[in-house]
Amino acid sequence: MKFLNSKLLLSSVFASAALFASVTHADDNKLQQAYKSTNVKGALINLCKDETAKGNKLSAAEVSKYCTCAVEADGKMTNAQKWEIQSAINAKKSPSSLAFVQQQNKNLQTCFGPQLTTKLKTLSEEAMKAAPAAKN
Repeated sequence: MKFLNSKLLLSSVFASAALFASVTHADDNKLQQAYKSTNVKGALINLCKDETAKGNKLSAAEVSKYCTCAVEADGKMTNAQKWEIQSAINAKKSPSSLAFVQQQNKNLQTCFGPQLTTKLKTLSEEAMKAAPAAKN
């Protein structure tokens, strides 16, 4: 999995979909199993860790930090906020223009810490540069 299937854009890392950018690429059965767990949050973190680790771009500690922060951030989002993000995407606008997304980005960066934030930005930029080449 080329850093989350090379589909992870910087904005998605910091826009709430951090967790689901990786987890939605897992097969649906794994995601369904996580939601059937008696510890859904823990199961989602573990699923994120399994999927993210496949990219071999982050250390085990970085994967753990990334997934814990991402699940926590997603868990704090309301349905209304998720709808706003989807509406922005449907309108072909960047969700990063939404005030609550900007605040969440700051919170995620704080949770990730400066080293992981920098590494994620670098990996995202590399994935975006590689994406056009992969389409050819």
